[in-house]
Amino acid sequence: MPKNPVQGLFWLGLGIAATILSLRYDMGSLSDPGPGALPFGLGLVFIVLSLAFMFGGRKAEDAGHQPFGPLWRKVVSTSLLLVAVTVALESVGYLLAMFILIALCMLIIAPRRWVSALLLGAFCSFFTYVLFDIWLRVPLPAGLFSFGG
Repeated sequence: MPKNPVQGLFWLGLGIAATILSLRYDMGSLSDPGPGALPFGLGLVFIVLSLAFMFGGRKAEDAGHQPFGPLWRKVVSTSLLLVAVTVALESVGYLLAMFILIALCMLIIAPRRWVSALLLGAFCSFFTYVLFDIWLRVPLPAGLFSFGG
């Protein structure tokens, strides 16, 4: 019987999803890995660690707390936000998706004023866009902005 079934099943599901979704991309080879290699490997790591967590850890009830601790709503909200941004990335583009992700994470995880969250979201999304798209020439999804990719 699993000792930590709720948390373990969550991470197991995440690992299985990452592994299956990574199969859409080219794996490449060991000397020249493709874009699917990293998510595939990370999915396998999540699967192994979740099984170890489920069957090797102490029970959450023994520790005197509920699954995910008192901040479980933040964990679930952030996870759902990451899924939503991942789904919308191609259509809305990198700049808008990262702006939304960073600003909302600032409000969910460590509540800040709206102005601070919006400014930090704008700065970080623009800075990473310049770094990756312009300087390193990594193509990013343009989405709604024709200059974004």
